[in-house]
Amino acid sequence: MQLFCPSCQAAFPGVSRCPRCNGLLLMPHEVSPDAPRREANAAPTPIQPTTAGRIALGTVLALGFYLGVRKIVMGTVLAVIPNAHEWWLSFNGLIAVYSAQAVAVVFGAVLASSGRLFGFAHGLTVGVICGGLFLGFELLAGVPPEALVVYLQPPVLALLGLIAGVIGARIWPVAPSLDIPLPNPSKLSSIQLATDAITNPGRPTVWLRIILGAMVMICGAMIADKSRAFAQNNSAGLLRVQTIGQGEFITWQLATLAVLLGGITAGAGTGAGIRHGLIAGAVAGIAILGVCLKQGAAIPPIAYWLNRVSLDELPITSPYVCASVAGSILLVGIVGGWMGGALFLPLAPEHMRRRIRTGGD
Repeated sequence: MQLFCPSCQAAFPGVSRCPRCNGLLLMPHEVSPDAPRREANAAPTPIQPTTAGRIALGTVLALGFYLGVRKIVMGTVLAVIPNAHEWWLSFNGLIAVYSAQAVAVVFGAVLASSGRLFGFAHGLTVGVICGGLFLGFELLAGVPPEALVVYLQPPVLALLGLIAGVIGARIWPVAPSLDIPLPNPSKLSSIQLATDAITNPGRPTVWLRIILGAMVMICGAMIADKSRAFAQNNSAGLLRVQTIGQGEFITWQLATLAVLLGGITAGAGTGAGIRHGLIAGAVAGIAILGVCLKQGAAIPPIAYWLNRVSLDELPITSPYVCASVAGSILLVGIVGGWMGGALFLPLAPEHMRRRIRTGGD
């Protein structure tokens, strides 16, 4: 017959004392539901860093990572390019600096958000702080305050920090706290370790959200260049670009953010964000490609993208051009849908929500 040890929460046959703690074993009907648990050999509580400490650590590591990468790039430029000062002020130098900042923010945000339940908030904070510090450093280093591209980098870094925070919290999630009580400790022999059948119905496709997300993608891509020009023309000279290439790059950034926002809109609160982002991206890609085919030329953000992938010399009706345009919008839409589904979870059913009670209830 098996006897039960209330301290070790285990049963042992053929003995009257527990082999582990040498405590007196009890009959199944003598076990109390409130029997104390043994705490002598319990694992110590792990040290949990504070939110401020995680954000500070992620920010410091991101800044250090950026300085290290910048030193490496600077040494390479000095060894390869004769006039390094002009290269840093060129468009390629600007891309190198901003790429190093983006990689550094992703590195710090992932470390700050790992093992946290709401990691996206930590990543977003690291991105905002690093973006502000990088902006101040560039202005102190002599970058003209009128350059519009300088002020677009902080929100881009904040968005990258948000994405990296979500990824870090998903890859390294918070450790679960398990406290599984005995189903019926008073009758040990009658414990039934049966699992209830759990039904997992599929999430329906919310077509209204897909249409709304696709409209955000299409409108954002269509008005990206006009929005940049409007901001420059109505800023009294405070916002401007140094070259035509910088203006095209900013237009492409605005269009990409609009497509990403459309994917987030399509996938938010649906529980199937990737599916909604994929459908919305496919619809928007076909619509934007149709607009380009109708006018016989690519719209400004699409033209910049085709130039970067060396497809600008091909006609807009080329299969390679069509696949590049529709495929890039589809991929960004999938990423946006995944973000929307991860950041904005579906609500509980109506009968499970806590209603607000008033005096008349």
